[in-house]
Amino acid sequence: MHSVWTYLALFAALGAQVTAKGYSDNASDEPGRPCGFKIAPCSEDMTCVPDSEDCTDTNTCAGTCQFTNKYPPCGSRGPVGYCDDKTETCEDDPRTPGGCGMECDAPGICVPNDAPPCNGFAGFQCPDGLFCYDLPDDGCDPNNGGADCIGICL
Repeated sequence: MHSVWTYLALFAALGAQVTAKGYSDNASDEPGRPCGFKIAPCSEDMTCVPDSEDCTDTNTCAGTCQFTNKYPPCGSRGPVGYCDDKTETCEDDPRTPGGCGMECDAPGICVPNDAPPCNGFAGFQCPDGLFCYDLPDDGCDPNNGGADCIGICL
């Protein structure tokens, strides 16, 4: 079990990194980051999942940040499945940028073929309940001068 001081130190250390990392205002934490005790909230696109089955309120116990929206894993590593080729495509997970993805045997996710676009020149917004993420392999980097990069709603 993590102490309150562990969470305070982690929250202070991650504060600047979390706000600078994201594509939009929905900067994701790393999945599995500690949360709970009212001091370490997850990013907007994540939910604090209690570490203990006995906990019903993460304001009073420890948990870990997990993506709110779930997508089936795919790719070549671990217990992963296959995407429905008619409705989904196996892609590197755009919610966790910065790694080498499936090239390094990390699992991908089954991205719906009809996932709406977001941001870009027109400033498309995601439907309620979905969050905008940069497309990592589209040649446009919003953190490197790409002001009109299109993203994907997941």
